Amino acid sequence: MASPTIAESNDVPIIGVLSQETYIVSSYFPNKTYDSYIAASYVKFLESAGARVVPIWIGQNEEYYRRVIQYTNGIFFPGGGTYFNETGGYGEAATQLYKIALEQNNKGVYYPIWAICLGMQGLMYAALNGTKDIRVACSLVNEAVSLDFVEDYQKSKMFRNAPKEITDILSTENATYNLHRYCLTKAVLKENDLLDSWRIVATNKDINNLEFISVMEHKDFPFYGVQFHPEKNQFEFKKGKHFPHSFNSIKTAQYFANFFVNECRKNANKFPNETIEAESLIYNFSPKYTGLKSGYYEQIYVFLKSDFERVQLL
Repeated sequence: MASPTIAESNDVPIIGVLSQETYIVSSYFPNKTYDSYIAASYVKFLESAGARVVPIWIGQNEEYYRRVIQYTNGIFFPGGGTYFNETGGYGEAATQLYKIALEQNNKGVYYPIWAICLGMQGLMYAALNGTKDIRVACSLVNEAVSLDFVEDYQKSKMFRNAPKEITDILSTENATYNLHRYCLTKAVLKENDLLDSWRIVATNKDINNLEFISVMEHKDFPFYGVQFHPEKNQFEFKKGKHFPHSFNSIKTAQYFANFFVNECRKNANKFPNETIEAESLIYNFSPKYTGLKSGYYEQIYVFLKSDFERVQLL
């Protein structure tokens, strides 16, 4: 196993955000059918820390996903709601991207992955090569809580250099927003021989007192997952939702954005030319306002298959 090499500096990282099927947002557009979507809050989350974003299409071949990783400085698996066993879907794409990112890191290329909620669960699906969904039923919906850090959490890459103010807020204030009916536990990681590669950093308990993993990271490579939604602290404002918007909760959300984007600055990948780069960025698309409709998103990006063909990266 090679040690990934860190680039000297890349102050303008570009991060790929994986799209997903439209199951939980299709009701927003009763007169039009879209093929995939990305919540705008994930894009803003990365942009807030100085990154640019490229949407990653589901349902593509391995050659496409290899180009995505060759051209970008990191990958983001967002939360949402879909199945992992869909042909040409989120789980299949995440598995291919994870496999290629793992290859790159094993070859000595420092290539980070960040995953939130569904994305963290997808990380484990991908780590098992897309052969087994190990999520368990778990309910903590529309609740902000503090983190229960494990005893040696300060040894983790995510927090070893974190300001004490940040870890104090996370451990004492309800600054992490949860919205999930499935989760990962230490038991299922152990059953599937994942604990040798993955470190549990923090946990929480759901409404039935089931302890689930809230923060985890790979022991050797820059792969990170959180079950909660830091992006909602900053960029989602639906009434009736318990999104934490205090000054301290915003500080913690920004810490996570800064941490991951800074990890991506350690990668030196780039697009083959400025034209392909410009035509691939999410700036080519406009988010749609969904704040007046039910759900949890203020804005989302929606995509058609024709969009896949238009973007030169494909």
